[in-house]
Amino acid sequence: MADYETLVKKYKKRSKDNLVDKVALGLSCAENVTADAGLLTDTGLSQELLDTAGTVLPFAVIAVTEEMKVILGKKDQKTGLTDAAYRMVKTGAAMTAGAAAMTVGGPIAGVSAALGVRAFLDRYKSKALTSVRLKYRIDRLRALRQLNAARLEMGLSPEEGAL
Repeated sequence: MADYETLVKKYKKRSKDNLVDKVALGLSCAENVTADAGLLTDTGLSQELLDTAGTVLPFAVIAVTEEMKVILGKKDQKTGLTDAAYRMVKTGAAMTAGAAAMTVGGPIAGVSAALGVRAFLDRYKSKALTSVRLKYRIDRLRALRQLNAARLEMGLSPEEGAL
């Protein structure tokens, strides 16, 4: 089981990932808002590049940050891949909801919807992981209870046969 300092470091890293995702999402929303407001009136190559970059940038940032964590040894490859996939799904869902809400209700509704979807998915993942950790702990307590019962049957006290 991880000690307190390890858990604190883990959650600090998580908050940095959320910050990077939110900055990338904010840049994408800002690009959409400026285009919708007519601030970008050029219809040539620069508009196409900005549209593509605004859509692809968040996913590229996620891929690069997760791969750097794998390269630097902070995560193993499987964890990096699953974290990148989750962050990309969360960002894609937020961008889709934000774009739909911006079409219907304007920029403020778009940003609110995007942030709301991100918060909802974070809460869902947190609750899902809590249930997995709880199940693991319950299973561990049952195993310890069985081990203590076996020790008592052999005539040992729980402390005598400790591993």
